[in-house]
This record gives sequence, structure tokens and C-alpha cells, in this order.
Amino acid sequence: MNRLTVTGRLVRENILKEVGEERIVLNNAIAIPRRYKSEGNQETDFINIVAWGKRAELIEEYCHKGDLVGLDGRIQSRTYQNSDDQTVYTVEMLVDSVEFLQSKKELA
Repeated sequence: MNRLTVTGRLVRENILKEVGEERIVLNNAIAIPRRYKSEGNQETDFINIVAWGKRAELIEEYCHKGDLVGLDGRIQSRTYQNSDDQTVYTVEMLVDSVEFLQSKKELA
């Protein structure tokens, strides 16, 4: 079983990219605070996220940096060659659904 459900805040502003014919992808990251504190400091995990198609468009339209979102999806790993021709291994969350929980503006 490969299932991941997380709640956290978007790390950056969203950018949609068109790849191939009429395929849209969104890459971002989500900051997820840990439940425990280490020596009085809150620790946070940063998970890269990838959304395709309509989900990517919805996140781009309704979510901004700092917004609290709930994401459901699965983990995927992949490799690619960077500009120095080195193989880079990455693990990321492929988003299947999104819940818009709270915008940063609602906190004020």
C-alpha cells in the first residue's frame, strides 16, 4: 500500500509548467511541523509535491505560499541528470486530492 495524507503549509508560490502537449504540472513543497519539539525548537519536515492536470490548476488558482492545505496522494521516487551531469535521486508526493484548509490571510 502506498498512501500518504499530510497537512501543512505551502513553501513557495505556485508555478504551473506545460510539459508535452497540453499536460500541466505543478511542483512545490509542503512544510509539515512535527508533533514534538527538540530542545524547545519546533522541527519541520519539507516534502516535495507534484500535481498534474486539473489538480495542479486548482492548487495554482486557490493556494498561495503559506496557505494551510491537506493533501492525499502517494510517494514516488525518480532520478534525473542535473546540469553537472550527476544523477540526482528524489522522493516526492504525487498529489491525488487537495483540501483547502486556511489561507495565510485568514490568520490575521
